[in-house]
Formats: sequence, structure tokens, C-alpha cells
Amino acid sequence: MAVVRPVFLLLVIIGVLLALAGLVFTLQGLGDVGPQTSFMYDSSTWQYQGVTTAFIGIVVILSGFFLGRRKADTGSK
Repeated sequence: MAVVRPVFLLLVIIGVLLALAGLVFTLQGLGDVGPQTSFMYDSSTWQYQGVTTAFIGIVVILSGFFLGRRKADTGSK
């Protein structure tokens, strides 16, 4: 079983938060979530920014998993 250091766990948590924020931004940009009076509602700009934010979040999650696992594996030998 791989041991995950707190730094890499923090990367995963930050990545999850970014991915969730990106999802909300995308849904607001599509006009599916949020009040109609919001500047983000039904805006193509927020659709693209949401997808980009979610993608960055996924990259950060994967970085946390792979870097944390690699460091833990090399430290146990």
C-alpha cells in the first residue's frame, strides 16, 4: 500500500476544488445553474473558462496521485 504525503494529498484536494469550480463555471456559462441576473449566466466566456479550470483541476489531481505515489514508492526501497 502506497503512503501518500500530506503535500500530495493537498494537491489532490486543491485539484478537486478546481475541478468542481470549473464544473460550476461551465454550467453557469451554459445557463443551467445560477440566477439569470448573474453576469456568468449564459455566457460563452464562462463556458470556456469553466472547461479550462476543470481541466487544470484534473491535471493537478493526477499530479498529486502520480507524484505522491512515485515519491512513496522510491522511499520504501
